[in-house]
Amino acid sequence: MDPAQTFGTGKLNEFLEVDELVDRIGLTEQELDWRKHFIGFDADDERRLADLEDLLRDNQTAIADDFYENLLGYEGTRTVIERSPKDVNALKQTQSAYLVSLSTGDYDQEFFANRARIGKLHELLDMPLKHYIGQYGVYYDLLLEQLNERIQEQVIAEIETWAAEQNETEETEGGLGGLAGALGFGGGSESQVEDDQQDGLEESFEATVRDAIDDGLHDVLSLLRIINLDMQIATETYVDSYAQDLEDSIERRKRLARDVEEDVQGPIEELHDASEEIAERAVAISEHTESQAEDTNQAATELGELSAAIEEVASTTDAVSEESERTERLASNGASAATEALEELEQIEAATEDVAKSAAALEERTDEIDAVLERLDEVAERTAVLAKNAKIEATRSGADGSAGGDASGNARTMGVIAEEVESFAAQTRRDLESIETAVEGVREDALETVDATDRTVERVDRGADRVRDSMADLEEIHDAARETAARMDDVAAATDQQARNVQRAAATVEDVAESADEVAAAAQSVAAASQEQTASLESVGEAVSRLTDAEPGTTRPVYERLG
Repeated sequence: MDPAQTFGTGKLNEFLEVDELVDRIGLTEQELDWRKHFIGFDADDERRLADLEDLLRDNQTAIADDFYENLLGYEGTRTVIERSPKDVNALKQTQSAYLVSLSTGDYDQEFFANRARIGKLHELLDMPLKHYIGQYGVYYDLLLEQLNERIQEQVIAEIETWAAEQNETEETEGGLGGLAGALGFGGGSESQVEDDQQDGLEESFEATVRDAIDDGLHDVLSLLRIINLDMQIATETYVDSYAQDLEDSIERRKRLARDVEEDVQGPIEELHDASEEIAERAVAISEHTESQAEDTNQAATELGELSAAIEEVASTTDAVSEESERTERLASNGASAATEALEELEQIEAATEDVAKSAAALEERTDEIDAVLERLDEVAERTAVLAKNAKIEATRSGADGSAGGDASGNARTMGVIAEEVESFAAQTRRDLESIETAVEGVREDALETVDATDRTVERVDRGADRVRDSMADLEEIHDAARETAARMDDVAAATDQQARNVQRAAATVEDVAESADEVAAAAQSVAAASQEQTASLESVGEAVSRLTDAEPGTTRPVYERLG
């Protein structure tokens, strides 16, 4: 088998379809004809390349060795070589076959399809394009070195041929005379010498040299042209791979965009609706909070006024407590005076009973007082005065006792009355002993005295009852005043505590009002943020929608845009 057909047949070929690759990069016969015409590659180039086969075969091993020696000197290209399924020796054999194939191909679609396969294999090895294209520079050095030697040999051969022809024509010795003349060193015919002195080189010699060099350079140009076509096709495979990756990426992006749009659309709509609801609620919260702040401020004002009123009540309570304590003292004093008055009245009652007994005795002994009628009249008068004074004093004592009057004065008055009554009784007993004969005359007066005494006793009894009632009332008043004073102390303490609580409540309400103001401001901020969030969500939704807005087929392959 032709070595040109054996390279590039490694294991990586199972990972690619050459026909599909050729179709994808548009490598038709018409495209190849255009490319050849564009760079001037024609049948003459094919002939010249065929002439270079021996040169390439003879130097293929040396060129392959030098080629890989250079590639292995760089870490990047060495890493790519290490990824190849072939070892370096196998790669050198492949390289040698490739070199020979440059001069043995038919340069048709199949030939360039094989070139596309080779380029794709390099791309599958992840060889960067700069390495792949850059290695042609190494090729140029190695190939041109051999072509330069070939051109020099061709020029020398043409010069020798020209010299031989000149020797045959001029029959010069060894042909050196004609060559020397052509180079302007003398010799030759006189006309030739004159022409040489004018042009420098003999015209036919110069033409021979020029033709030889031109022919050699055309060989170089033919080799460069086929390498250029090779580079174009290889580059197309890289561009195709990039385009495939880009198209796959675009397709993935489109699928992802569609998936994202489908997945995100519902949540975005829900989030949009939720954001609108949050914004509305935030506005409502802000309004309620502002109203709450106003109500709280009003409550703080009212609590301040209530605190002042409670302080005033506390002050009044203190005054009432003091007055209750004074009332308690007065009631206690009144109760003591009533007790003393009651004791005096009891003594008067006892004395009155003694008077009644004496009057009874006097009635019994009225016969004895007839002789001393005048004295009895005087005694009756004194008794009437004393009774009157006692009645007046009893009445006054009753009145003063109920009103809490001067108990000591009443006691002295009642004492005087008692002494007078006792003196009267003693004198009466003495007088009765001496006036037993005057009983009838005195009986009526004695009876009147008894009646008066009974009335006095009754009045004293009534006064004593009233004093007892007054005393009971005073005791109740005293107890009530004491209880009132104690309760007023409790009220004062509770009022002070309430005042302190109200002050603390007022301070708390003020703090709440400030917090409500802050909450209102925060709620407004939340509402604004929610509105911004809603707008952002709308933008996100539009952006997600734009991911799939591009129409299919509007993205041209990269190699077309670079083409």
